[in-house]
Amino acid sequence: MRRSAKLTRPGVLQMTEQAKNLKLARILMTFILIVGSALSFVLDWSPNHLLNPLWHAHARFYGALLLFFLAGASLTGVWLMWRRSVEPHVGVRVAALLSIAYWPPLFYVPFLLTSASWWAGRPGAEPGIDGQIVYPNLIVAAHFLLVTPGALWLSRRGGEPLETTIAG
Repeated sequence: MRRSAKLTRPGVLQMTEQAKNLKLARILMTFILIVGSALSFVLDWSPNHLLNPLWHAHARFYGALLLFFLAGASLTGVWLMWRRSVEPHVGVRVAALLSIAYWPPLFYVPFLLTSASWWAGRPGAEPGIDGQIVYPNLIVAAHFLLVTPGALWLSRRGGEPLETTIAG
């Protein structure tokens, strides 16, 4: 049986390596969920997205609905990770699944819906590096998706569930 903390001397707790890994996983996934949701609001509730008068009113409705759903799902994921639980790794797993469910479609939606675009700005004004078009939203999503499996791995170090009991 693994312990998340042990008493090193009376009244002093020391976190085990496994507990440290879980805490780091929670911090990483909290960052991904909160920052991803906040950035989506800041960038999408703007004149080139939801406030764009050229957008159909129904498209703006669904864009706003998606933002509020993302915020609610993200906050739920954060709560699941940080609540007291005998299975704390489950909260990190749910947070990882939320990230994995939300970010990948950014990469393939324009292939499924050919009238969609990765770029919300003026056509022809896409940002680039060395003559190559670079979409900032895809870079951010890629980083979130690269960190997510690492956080999941940290939370399940060795494949065994973490425990929240304290040695006494």
